[in-house]
Amino acid sequence: MQYWKAHYKDMLHDTAIEIINTEEDYNTEPLSFTLDNITFCGTSLSDFHLKDETQYVEACKKFSLLKWGGHNSKFASPYVYDLQRYELETEIPISVFRKRDERLITGILFLSFQYIEPDMSKPHSIRMCDDIRVYYDDVIVQEFSLSVDGICYKSIEKTLWFEAALKDICRQIKNDYYIKCCFTCQYSDYSPYGSDDYGLMLCFCRHKNDCLKVNSKDDFFFFLEGKDYDGRQETYLCGHYCLRDKASGYRGFVDGIIN
Repeated sequence: MQYWKAHYKDMLHDTAIEIINTEEDYNTEPLSFTLDNITFCGTSLSDFHLKDETQYVEACKKFSLLKWGGHNSKFASPYVYDLQRYELETEIPISVFRKRDERLITGILFLSFQYIEPDMSKPHSIRMCDDIRVYYDDVIVQEFSLSVDGICYKSIEKTLWFEAALKDICRQIKNDYYIKCCFTCQYSDYSPYGSDDYGLMLCFCRHKNDCLKVNSKDDFFFFLEGKDYDGRQETYLCGHYCLRDKASGYRGFVDGIIN
């Protein structure tokens, strides 16, 4: 369980909040926060939605929500109420290995972004709400950075995709530090079928020997496809951690950034 310091802002709010990260399996929607007695949850910082749909009428008075799902010509699904039109700054504690004295210290990942009205002149992902197209807000990322030992390393990639931002930060710090987490672990890979911006990583710590045989996507399917795994976040750290320097996995080494 982690508690992330954050600051939330929209038309009616401008306040510090606390984001709870249960660090449980991806499918449990491990992230949540409560504001004005309304709770939002999700798997990442980009997909907070109303946890209790019975609060929809009340929540609409306090927050901007995108409603999607429902009935269409082919099937029916539950409604989802995504949080929109807000700004968020978040601090995420992460373990960092300092090379000069071989000590494990704490760094802080800092993310700052906002959701704004979509620019309809650009391509957008769509959702359907009762056979009507609805569109997500555009996201603008101001900063994705790591602070450690009083130094701030800002990702050139201004994105909510942790894989891209962490790669860039790891390149910057490789002479002095490496981030110690699932992202740099020998036994975790992203799903070859695709992944979201935060989580899901597939942790195969129960199949360590097989992980050491994987150096391509074909190897992944041959040695690991169908085996049980744990769904973990990039920033998670457990006792099975092993620096990713023995085999490349299907996604490759982290571009030599931790060596």
